[in-house]
Amino acid sequence: MLRLSTQLRLRLFVLVAVSFCLAAFTLWKGETLRARKDVETLLRINYRDVATGFTDRADFQLVSIARDIAQRFGSSGTIAPEEVAAICAEEEIAELYDINTNGVVVGGSRLVGEKVHGEQWSEFLVLLEPDGPEYMSQPDRPRTSDGKVFKYAAARYPDRSGYVEVGWSEARFLKYLRQRAYGYTRSWHIDERGYIIFVDSSGTVTSHADMSLAGKSLLEATGLDPAAVPTGTLFRAELSGMEMFCLAGPVRNYLAILADPVEDAFASRDRFMPRMCVVLLAVFAVLFLSVSRMLRKRVTDAVHLIGGALHRIAGGDLAGRADVRTSLEFAELSDNINATVDALRAAAEERVRRIGAELELAKTIQTSSLPNEPPENPVFRLSASMTPAREVGGDFYDHFRLDETRIAFLVADVSGKGITAALYMMTAKGLLKNRILADRDPAAALAAANAELCRNNPANMFLTAWVGVLDVHTGRVEYANAGHNPPLVRRADGSVEWLRGKSGPMLAVFGNATYRPRTLMLAPGDTLFLYTDGVTEAMDAKGELFGEERLEETLHAAPDGEPASISRVVRAAVAAFAAGAPAADDLTVLAVQQLEPPHRVSRSFPATREGLAASSDFLDEVLADANPALASALHIMLDEIASNVVSYSGATTFEVDASIAGGTIARLSISDDGKPYDPLAHADPDTTLSAADRPIGGLGIFIVKKMADFVFYHREGNRNVLTFSKSVKGGNKPLADSEKARK
Repeated sequence: MLRLSTQLRLRLFVLVAVSFCLAAFTLWKGETLRARKDVETLLRINYRDVATGFTDRADFQLVSIARDIAQRFGSSGTIAPEEVAAICAEEEIAELYDINTNGVVVGGSRLVGEKVHGEQWSEFLVLLEPDGPEYMSQPDRPRTSDGKVFKYAAARYPDRSGYVEVGWSEARFLKYLRQRAYGYTRSWHIDERGYIIFVDSSGTVTSHADMSLAGKSLLEATGLDPAAVPTGTLFRAELSGMEMFCLAGPVRNYLAILADPVEDAFASRDRFMPRMCVVLLAVFAVLFLSVSRMLRKRVTDAVHLIGGALHRIAGGDLAGRADVRTSLEFAELSDNINATVDALRAAAEERVRRIGAELELAKTIQTSSLPNEPPENPVFRLSASMTPAREVGGDFYDHFRLDETRIAFLVADVSGKGITAALYMMTAKGLLKNRILADRDPAAALAAANAELCRNNPANMFLTAWVGVLDVHTGRVEYANAGHNPPLVRRADGSVEWLRGKSGPMLAVFGNATYRPRTLMLAPGDTLFLYTDGVTEAMDAKGELFGEERLEETLHAAPDGEPASISRVVRAAVAAFAAGAPAADDLTVLAVQQLEPPHRVSRSFPATREGLAASSDFLDEVLADANPALASALHIMLDEIASNVVSYSGATTFEVDASIAGGTIARLSISDDGKPYDPLAHADPDTTLSAADRPIGGLGIFIVKKMADFVFYHREGNRNVLTFSKSVKGGNKPLADSEKARK
C-alpha cells in the first residue's frame, strides 16, 4: 500500500499529464480549424478577384477604344459616314455612334438623325452633364431595340460637344473572353505555391501555372473529372503529386479551380505547436512541483477541485476560475492560478493591441511623408513608388520644385528594415529636403546633410542617397551620389546606359565627407531610372539575385520610356523573378523623363503706343496654336503691364520674352529700361470702394495678380523684370511653383 502523499502525487501527475495532452490537442485542433478556415477565406478572396478581373479588362479595352476615337476626332459631327465602317473594322467593333449634346445620333452605324431613347442608350447621357464622367461602360446584355446581346462603352469628346458610343457584339465579346482565358491565371499565385486552373466548357485547360498543360483535358492534366468537381465548397484533392486544398466555381462560361498546398496551409500550425507544447510542459511541471510540496495531509477533495479547475483551464477556458478555500495553501494556489491566467490573457491582448497600433501609426506616418502624386508638366514626366519588405521600411524617395525651371528628386536607402529604419528615414528625408531647398546644389546639400546626421546619430544608422536636379528647359541634370546604386539612362532610341562613376561615401558615416558634383544631359525622350537594392538584390526561391544584368535587359525591353510604364515593367519583372519568394529588402523605383522643352521667343519694342500695339501682334503670333482661353488671359495681362511701362516708367524700350508649352501653359517676362519700380511692393486697391472714392493707380497690376498663377518681380542690371505665368483649366500645372508667389 502506497502512502497517501505518494498516491496524491501520482494522481496529480496523471491529472497534469492529461490536462497537458488535452490542452495540446485542443490547441492542435484549433490551429487545424483556423488554418482550414484561413485557406478557405484566401481561396474565396482569390476566386472573387479572378472572377471580377476576368471581365473588368473587357470594360477597360472597350472604353479605351471609345476614348481613342473621341480623342482622334475631337468634336461631335466630325466622323464622316464613309469612315464609320473603316473605324469599326480597324477597332474590331460592331457598332459606332456619334451623339451630340442634344442626345441626337449625328453619325454612326445606324439610327442617324434619331434622338437617344430607351433605358440602355439613356444611361450614357450622364456623360453630357457638366460634372458627369469622361467615360463609362455597360455590362453585356440584350439591346433594348432588337434584343441582340451587345456590350457598350462611351467616352466624351474633349470639347464636351457630345460623346462616342461603341459596341461589341456577343460574338466579339466572347472572342475576347476566349483570348483572355488563355493564360489568364498563369502568373496568379496563391500564397507561396498555390495556383489557379481555368477550364472551358469542354473540360479543356486554358490556363495553368504550368502552361505546358494548356490544351489538355482537366482529367489528363490533373486527374480531376470536371463533371465531378464540387463547386462553392472547399475540398481536398491530389494535383501533380501534391495534396491540395481546392475551391472551384464558375467564371462566365469557364470553371476556375483554385488550389493551395495542404502543407503550406498547415505550416504555421506545425511551427506553432512544438513551441506551445514546450511552454505548456513547463507551466504544468512547475504547477505539479508546487502543489506536491504542499501535500501534508489528506486533501483529496481539494485536490479534485483544483484538478477540475485545471482541467477546464487546460481545455482553453481562460475565463474559468479556481476557487478552493479549504485551507490557506489551496486558497493561495487558487489565487495564483487565477492571477497567472489573467496575466497571460491581459499580456497577450495588450501585446497584440500595442504592436498593431505601433505598426499602423508608423505606416501612416511613412506614407504621408512621401509625395502623393508626381508633378505634372508638359516638358517632363516623373513616376515613383516604394514597397516596404515589412509593414514599414527604410527606403524613401522625394521630388519637389526648386524654382520655375528646376525640379529636385532623390532616392535613398536606410540601413536595416522595419520600424527603426522607418523612423530614421523620416529624419533623413526632412533634413535632405531642407538642405536641397537651401543649397540648390546636390553635392553641397549631401555634404551638409551628412554633417548634421553624423552629429546626431545615437543608433549608428547610415544610408545611401542619390540626389539630382533637372532643368526642365534644357534637360541638364546636376547630381551627386552618396554610396547609392548606379542609376541607368534609357535613351529615346531604346538603348540603355549605366551612369557609373566613383561615388561619395554613405551618409552618417564620416562627418567631414565631401561629394563630387556631376552633370548629365537628357535629350527629349531620355529617361533616368533610379532604384534601391531591393530591385537588384531580389532573390528567387533558389537564392539567385535579380542582378544588374537583368535590370538592364528589363529597361531595354520596356515598350517605351514613359516613367510610369518603366516602373511597372521593372516591378513586374522583379515579382515574376521572385515567384512568390518573400521580399528580402524594401523596393523603391523613381523614373524621370525629359520631354520637348517649351517654345521660347522674345522681341524688343519701343516704349510707345505703336510698340504696345506691336507687342500685342507679337503675342498673337506666339499664341497662334494655344488654347483660346489662355491667349485671351495673356493679352489682358500684357496690355495692363505694357501700358504701365509706356505711360509711367520713362523707359525707351521694353522686351517681351514668351515661353509656351502644350498650348495650355505659358510664361511671360516683360522687362524695361525705365526707373526702378516694383509693382508688387504696393498694397492692392480697395475694390469695395466706388471708382470715385478709390485712389487712382494699382488696379492694372491687381488684375494681373488675380488672373496669373505666378507673379514675380526682380531688378536685373538697369532693367525692371516682371514675370508671370498662366495655365488654363484642363492643362498642366504652371511652369512656376504651384504655390501662388507674392499674390
